[in-house]
Amino acid sequence: MNSAVISTLPDDHHQRVLDIWDDLEAEFGIDPASELPPPHVSYHVAETYDASTVESRLHSVRPEVEPFTVRTGGLGVFTAAPVVYLPVARSPELAELHDSLWSRLTDFADRADDYYHPERWFPHVTLAYHSLDDELAGDVVTFLSDYEFDWEMEIRDLAHLESNGTETRICSRVEL
Repeated sequence: MNSAVISTLPDDHHQRVLDIWDDLEAEFGIDPASELPPPHVSYHVAETYDASTVESRLHSVRPEVEPFTVRTGGLGVFTAAPVVYLPVARSPELAELHDSLWSRLTDFADRADDYYHPERWFPHVTLAYHSLDDELAGDVVTFLSDYEFDWEMEIRDLAHLESNGTETRICSRVEL
């Protein structure tokens, strides 16, 4: 099982990512919509969390954070996996939220993923992942290079996401 603390995307940006996933399926036969959780920005990933503890920690952040705007631009590739993603600019508000979540969640998370440590974290929205190999990742980047990725969107929630490999669900959500 994998668990994560995320922010979901606003409806219009959520739909943009779904449309991109549809285009990737039509062009390359890959199906990110069936392979990935709903479009989001991840802050913390672990094998598991205690559900009641993570929910109380998310609620503890709420009084400290107002909804805020983030910007995206360009495309990125994590080469180890590979993953094609939409980079999210690390604004002071986003970095502060991430740091706060990291410190509140790591002590009770089972095997927290160090890629999300504040010194290593790259905020992003995943566009393609599981079906990619190195060559296809390059083709996907070339295909997406004509898309407009200069987005401005509001971060307005925190959610606890769980995946068991076949099903992904949002267990709890806190509006900011």
